[in-house]
Amino acid sequence: MDNPVRLEYITLLNTIQAPVFVIDASKQVIDINNHAKRLFHSIDIINKSCKDIFPECEKSCNCPVDAADYKIPTECQRCKQVMVLDTVKEQVELYIVPVQTAHDIVFLHILADNDIQNRQNLVMLEKNMTISTLASGIAHEFNNMNAGIQGIVELLLSQEELSKSGVKDLKTILKIVKRATHLIDQLSMLAHRKPSKQMLVNIEDIVNDCISIIKPQFMDAGITIEVVHKDRLPELFLDANKVTLALMNILMNARDAMIGTEQKKLTIITCQDDNHVNITIKDTGCGIKEENIQRIFEPFFTTKGPLGHSNIPGTGLGLSVALGIIEEHAGTITVESTVGQGTEFTIELPVNTDDKVASEVAVNYAEYDFSGKRILIVEDDPEFATVLQRALIAKNAEVIYAGNGAEGLNCLDSQNIDLALLDVHLPDMTVWDILKKVQYMNNRPNVIIVSGNYLAMNNNYIGIVDYVLLKPFDLEELFSAIKSSLSM
Repeated sequence: MDNPVRLEYITLLNTIQAPVFVIDASKQVIDINNHAKRLFHSIDIINKSCKDIFPECEKSCNCPVDAADYKIPTECQRCKQVMVLDTVKEQVELYIVPVQTAHDIVFLHILADNDIQNRQNLVMLEKNMTISTLASGIAHEFNNMNAGIQGIVELLLSQEELSKSGVKDLKTILKIVKRATHLIDQLSMLAHRKPSKQMLVNIEDIVNDCISIIKPQFMDAGITIEVVHKDRLPELFLDANKVTLALMNILMNARDAMIGTEQKKLTIITCQDDNHVNITIKDTGCGIKEENIQRIFEPFFTTKGPLGHSNIPGTGLGLSVALGIIEEHAGTITVESTVGQGTEFTIELPVNTDDKVASEVAVNYAEYDFSGKRILIVEDDPEFATVLQRALIAKNAEVIYAGNGAEGLNCLDSQNIDLALLDVHLPDMTVWDILKKVQYMNNRPNVIIVSGNYLAMNNNYIGIVDYVLLKPFDLEELFSAIKSSLSM
């Protein structure tokens, strides 16, 4: 899009000693000055809607862009608005100045808040503290991984030929490497080096990953950890890295609350309640005073660090960031606390609806179209299968579902299937039992195997299986595998 603001005017913008956002009549951000760039760090906000930055504009003041005649008033407007910075909502003051350019009217949004940059420095401090916490846990994990890899490789090198135990050891190596890659992804996301994305994930896996990271520090602090997975949870379509960050912030807050207490126990419970998945985090810490309960999610409200006159590090952003992430996923966080006894946080995340999955697929995966293709899903987890069905139907595929191997074989015998998505472990048979019969079919379908762990491929079926998808996988991986298997 051509920028309607002349070059000399941009130069003038950069002389203004405050963040400036240039917004056009269609409510898009068409330019920002250098101060605004520093405020948003590496995040690109050009061509975004102004509501992405000022989400409550219409509630807080009359939007100048909505003026019917777009006449330039004699005086600029000053108003208070809510700005979103790093998922944290900030109350700021703005000067809004309409300016006539060569082609149109644009609106300068000039921040009048002198403390915003200082508060953003605290945001970065909070992120660095979280990264430091993760890095400490990851270093411990990598030491264990490297020791495991080194020992296994040495055993393999001592063998003259690869035995069955050697194959098993290689499988273990691959599992360790995959685990290491996952930990690197978490740190890269926090450092903004790797984009975060939504995928089909089990909350139990996220909880277990968080525990593996924090366990060394909690053990050093004398804190015992109990994890209870009450129900078999459905796969959720979410941003695993962001949800991990939200959980980490709450967990580290629980750790700090137990400093100096006699009882030191952390309890994490996962369960399903109707159309929601719940994560409850309980600590036996000092508790939260009643007058502070309503404020703990406010940015920069804290009883720790310099702001709280405490030696325990903290900036008052961890819980605020956690709430922003959970709300971004249409979830909620509730808190119950008793002074001297402890605190209980409950995160509630909705099980994905048809509309959410279909909307995500339509917007982000427009290049995939499986019209005219009949795809069979053989999966004993109905919730996971339902999400796969929604995603594939959104890309115009005809989808058939079978909940066990016998139903799957019946569908393969009676219908013309283009592609079969087969789970490895089914209640009545294994994927190999299905493939034994598939290999002799006249109209043999393409096959993708779905597995929760590294799969040692049976040599008899290498020519039959087109692709192996390892959980968790995102929709890009799913669609790409299907497209490749069908040679589209």
